[in-house]
Amino acid sequence: MSYSNSSPLEYAAEVMRRHGAKRVIFKLLANNDNSKQQVYFGGDFDVLRLIPHGDLLGEPTKNRGLMFKAPLDLSWIDIYSDAPPALAKNAQLILYPKYPEVRMSGFLKGCLAAPSILMQPPTAEQRALREHTPRCLVLGICEGGKILAYVGAWESPLAIEAQSKISKGHVKNIATVFYELENQVEDSRVILLRRLSEIYQMGPIRSGRLNKFGILQEYQARNGAGYTLESLFNIIPNGRSEPDYLGWELKCHGGGPVTLMTPEPELGVYCDDLNRFFHLYGKETAIRKDFTGKHQVNKCNDKTGLILTMEGFDPESYEVIDPAGGLVLRDTAGNIAAEWTFNKILTHWSKKHAQTAYVSYQSIERDIRYYQYGPEVLLCRGAGLKSFLEAMYSSAIYYDPGVKMELINERWIAKKRNQFRVSWQHVEKLYESSERIVLGLD
Repeated sequence: MSYSNSSPLEYAAEVMRRHGAKRVIFKLLANNDNSKQQVYFGGDFDVLRLIPHGDLLGEPTKNRGLMFKAPLDLSWIDIYSDAPPALAKNAQLILYPKYPEVRMSGFLKGCLAAPSILMQPPTAEQRALREHTPRCLVLGICEGGKILAYVGAWESPLAIEAQSKISKGHVKNIATVFYELENQVEDSRVILLRRLSEIYQMGPIRSGRLNKFGILQEYQARNGAGYTLESLFNIIPNGRSEPDYLGWELKCHGGGPVTLMTPEPELGVYCDDLNRFFHLYGKETAIRKDFTGKHQVNKCNDKTGLILTMEGFDPESYEVIDPAGGLVLRDTAGNIAAEWTFNKILTHWSKKHAQTAYVSYQSIERDIRYYQYGPEVLLCRGAGLKSFLEAMYSSAIYYDPGVKMELINERWIAKKRNQFRVSWQHVEKLYESSERIVLGLD
């Protein structure tokens, strides 16, 4: 692969784009960014949105409190050769909620092509010598969660250029410690607001949703606002814990409660025997079974007889202290009716809600329901884990299921919607920043 006439940073980005990178970001590496002390990725959780990662898995430490690990699909590349990317199969993100901070570790182990010499802990002499000559880590973010990585050495043209661009303000700062080398691509916020403006100008829109083949179908149920908005962005309804559109999660609000997420329980009677779950905690008729009711932490629901608890959680520090804990629905005998581990809940929240657009709407009754979207939009960024847990413990966020089974053609068909909701007045408290937008007419 021949060297181009572009700058060293642009050249690295060019190579990564050939390998499938859609975004190219970089950060200067301090002396403490090494294989022993790990690589610092920021003091907030916005990096969890920026860097694709697997599910968070909690485990205790001796002196850092509980930490969460998440695997990375990271491969090292040599930008000056035709060698294929080399997978660093042990690379992972480590989240320390106590501080808070996010670090990367395991990026050398098991990968012969990794830049081991450049990522070793420095001696005292090297530390003093290299204090003002940082290395530069370049990451290429690809579709499907793959990450490409390259390190420019101390005093290399790439590292010198990166340091110069940052000091002169010629690159965009993102997620605290990273900078983005833009590829003439418009900001996702601009694209999102442009599309929402177009939708606002369309006026009332007939209720509908896309089926699994992407074909628009009429939808008559009362919860059609979200499905209809998703159809206007060509989004097929799914249960993935990923944002809906260009890194943004789309939510509708009409002034009432907002459904934040609908994760399925992982443990309990609900998972072992759904029919028994309805029999014990729901309502049953000959043709229908229902499980509903607002469940708040540490309060017994009179309808179901269940109490929602946060087990393995310290309400004074608002920290998870037991990785085996989670949100647990128990009956008066202590039996687990349903449980969601903190690993699953926090993974979902950190990935899917890091950037969320709340779009106002009005429901209009005609021959079928219509929806008018806008003009108010609330853009929220930074899905803090501690603020989420605090809101859950204080019952600002609550569990409000709509789970049912119906007898159709002599078969019981289940429809599961395990909703965690929040009142509209508490939404902004869940995020680090928010921005109110009023869409205009041309």
